[in-house]
This record gives sequence, C-alpha cells and structure tokens, in this order.
Amino acid sequence: MKNYYQILGVQSTATEAEIKSKYRVLAKRYHPDVNPGDATAASKFADINEAHAVLSDPKSRAEYDAKLKEASAPRPSQEDIIARQRAQAQAAARQAAYRNMNMNMNGVPLRAQAAAAQAAAQAKAQAHAQAQVQALCNQAYRQGVAEAQQAAEAEIAKIMAALNEAVAENKKLKAKLDAEGGLKERVKDSENDRRELEKELFNRDQELAECKERISYLENEINQLRKRVGTGRTRAENSNLQSELESVKATLKALERDHNSLTTEHDSLLAEYAELEKRCRQLETDNKQHELKNSAQIKLQQDKRRQLQDEIGELNRKIAELTAENEALRTENEQWLQYAGSEEFLSDAEQRIEAWNKKVNADKRRAKTTLYGDLGVLIWASDEQIVEAHAKLVKKLSGKSDKALIAKLEKAEQAFAVLSDPQKRAEYNASIDITDERIAEERRLIAENEALLDEYREKLANKEFWQRFDELTESAMAGDAQSQFTLGEMYFTGDEIDYDYDQAVFWFKEAAKQKHADAMYYLGVCYVEGKGLDKNENTGSGFIRQAAKLGSKLAQTAVDKMNKK
Repeated sequence: MKNYYQILGVQSTATEAEIKSKYRVLAKRYHPDVNPGDATAASKFADINEAHAVLSDPKSRAEYDAKLKEASAPRPSQEDIIARQRAQAQAAARQAAYRNMNMNMNGVPLRAQAAAAQAAAQAKAQAHAQAQVQALCNQAYRQGVAEAQQAAEAEIAKIMAALNEAVAENKKLKAKLDAEGGLKERVKDSENDRRELEKELFNRDQELAECKERISYLENEINQLRKRVGTGRTRAENSNLQSELESVKATLKALERDHNSLTTEHDSLLAEYAELEKRCRQLETDNKQHELKNSAQIKLQQDKRRQLQDEIGELNRKIAELTAENEALRTENEQWLQYAGSEEFLSDAEQRIEAWNKKVNADKRRAKTTLYGDLGVLIWASDEQIVEAHAKLVKKLSGKSDKALIAKLEKAEQAFAVLSDPQKRAEYNASIDITDERIAEERRLIAENEALLDEYREKLANKEFWQRFDELTESAMAGDAQSQFTLGEMYFTGDEIDYDYDQAVFWFKEAAKQKHADAMYYLGVCYVEGKGLDKNENTGSGFIRQAAKLGSKLAQTAVDKMNKK
C-alpha cells in the first residue's frame, strides 16, 4: 500500500496548507515539461498527483488514514487466529445445541426458533452480500473503467459461487442437526429412568429393612416359645405352643421368600441401573463427538465467510485505488482540456478578429461617401456616437482659417443636421438602401465582437502571465537567484497569485544561499513576522542587517528604523 505522506514528504498530521505547499514544490520539480524524456520523473509526478488527490480531500484522506492504520497494525499469528476461531465455533455450537434440544418458556420448540433465526440470518447475509455486490457493480460502472468492471465481475462471480456453496453446506448441516435432534431427548429420558430406578431401589431397601426387623422379631418369638415348651406345662399347653411355633415358622418362611424375591428384584434393578448408566455415558460421548463434528463444520463455514469478507475488502481496496487513479487522470485531463480549449479559443478568436477588422474596413469605405463619412462614423453608429463624433469635429475644426478645414466643418454640420434628427435619418437611410433591421443586426454583431475581444484580451493576458510564471519557475529551479527571489516575492505579496508563505520562504532561502540581498531581507521579515516559519525576531534581525551590508536598500531603511528605536 502506497504511503502518500512519504511520497509528499510530510507528516501524517500535516495541515491542508502544508500538503498543498509541498505538492506545488514537488509538482514543479518533477513536471514532465521540466524533465522531458525522464521516465523516473514522470512516475514520480504521477505518484505526487495521486497522493495530493487523496490527501487534499478530507473525506478521502480520512478513509485513507483508516486503511493505513489498519495496514500498519500488528497482525495476529496464524495459531492465534485458528485458536480464536475454534473457540468461537465451539461456543456457537454449544449455544446452537442448547437452543435446538430444549423448549422455551411458551412451550414452543427452540429448535424451530433457531432454524427460523438461522434461515433469517442466512437470507439477511445473502441479501447483504447481494446488496454489497450490487453496490460494487454500480461503483465500477460509474467509474467507467473497463478493467475495474471486468475485475469486479470476476470477483463477484467467485463470491456468489462461494456464497451458494456455503448456503448448501449450511442446509446440509441443518438437516443433519434435525436428524440428530433426538439425541438430547434420549439422554433426558435415560436420566428420568435412572431417577425412577433410584427411587424404586430406595423403596425396596426400606421394605427389606422392615422384613429383616420382622424376621428378627419372629426369631425372638420362636426362641421364647422353645423355652416355654417342656418347662412344666401341660401337654395341651405344649401342643398349643407347638402349633403356635409352627405358625410362626410358616410366617417366617413366607417372609424369607419375600426377602429373597426382593433381593433378586433389587439385584435386577441394580443391573438395569448399571446398564442405564453405561448407556448415558455412551450417549454423552456420542453427543460430544457430534458437537465436535458440528463445531468443525461451523468453523469451516465461518472460515469461508471470513474469506469471502476478505475478498470483498480486497475488491473494495482495488476499486478505491482505481477510483483514485481515475480521478487523478480525470483532473489532469481536465487541466489539459482547459489549456487546449484556451489555445483553441485564442486561435479561433484571432481569426474572427481578423475577419471582423476586414469587415470594419469595408464598412468604413462604404460610409466614406455618405453623410456618416462626413462625421467619421459607421452607418450603424448610435445617436450617442453621432453626437460625440460631431462634438470632436467642432472642437478640432472650429477657428481654423484653412478653407479645406472650413469646408469639412460645414459638411459635418450638414451631416449632423440630418443624422441627429430621427425622421430625417430614417429617410436618408432609406435613400442609401439601409433598413432599421440591418442597423440592428450590425449593432448586435458589434456588441458580440466587443465581448469576444474582451474575453480574448483577458485570456491572452492570463496565458502570457502563466507562460512568464512557468519560465520564471523553470529559471528558479535551474538556480537563478533573481528568478528565485522574484518567485518568492510573488508568493509573499500575493498580487498576481495566491498568498503562499511556505513557498515564499523556500525560494527566499534558495536565493539567500547565493547572497541575494533583497531575498535575504525578505527572509528576515518572514522570521520577524512569523510567516511561513516559526517566529524568531533575533534571527530575522540578523538576516536584515546582513542584507543591508550586501546593499539592499529595503534592508538599509529597516536597519535605520531599528537603530532609532
């Protein structure tokens, strides 16, 4: 990327006046007319024009400064970029999975909302890309540069192809996510089953504990009954006790069977619980693998989108460069067209003026034999011109003793008597075959010619001034001290050109190096008044005194004033 500030040799904080001043100096130094046949100077001159075209326009300069700052900013490493993109892709994938696998507050599946949002974002991105592409096309067509148009259309075709590919991949990814959308629900169902099993196992454990308590109680009862059997009781009592003991044993066996059944069922539930835990872990593993795969696909899509954005940015940069180059060429072309137009106008005006002079001479010859000739005016003269011509002749010929002059004055008086009377003049004009329409047309032509002559004189004077200015500049650049001083004085006084103290100081310094007294005096004035450089009265006074010693009358007068103070 070209650094326009370095091309012009100014700081990035330079003011518009500083840029303009530096541009003028460099443009005159490297102008093709000053360096005929020098390709290096021509290239340098083109770069200078390009830099000035951008930096002299506040809007273009602001855009260029932003691009220059971006170009000079430190670039992150490829590893950092990949790591950041991977982290962003993973975060985006987790959020997408969460949105797709859960329900919102209103009971509407968030996966459907996410799909709708994704489709809307995709349509918005595509519309934005198409709008951006259309804007690029319009900009390229407005520039009228065939190469920029072809390059833009080629880049746009690539961008649209890549965008369509990204959209297709996005659709595939969405379909795949929809197909795998039940994975999270299956994990959730497994978690619910596991909680139900845990609850049931807890209830079974309580039942087992109650059975064990009952068995312990019954065993104590049996032991008490055994102790009571054969301890002096009657046979009937022993028989009853024995029956009661058998009943307790039967109850105990039933409880043992229930206990064994519960234990078997408990073991079965534990096995099923272990199997469910294994399935949950497998589902979680599968889910993580899918997330990683989706993250990779999302990252790939983001990389492609970023690549498309970079390509669009590069295309914008190229179009901006072409625009700047086109504007510089257009400006230069307009300058040459203006110059050529001026030359063409001057040549055409000279021919028309020559033709007009011939016509005026013919009109004078025609009027010579008429009353108009006696007054020395053309037939189409106005009333004011007739009165003025008569007054001049009377003043010139009155009091003369020469018979010829007296006769000439008498003819003038007779002619004036007729031509100053509108009715008599009209009758006289008809006698010499001159109509009012003819007079009006001739007067219009005279006015038109006078306007053309004024414009011709103005452009001729302007052309001569700039020719002299160019010759003066060329002589100053060649090292002529007097030309350098004269050029600096023109910039300093601003009589014929705009004020430019920076240019004035530059040329005063160049002439002062060759001991030019007046240039040294003006350089001292610039220091004293702070024009074109930092104010420094001591340095300025020193230059003025030195100029006085070299013979500058202006400096000597200034030194006398300083001494009186």
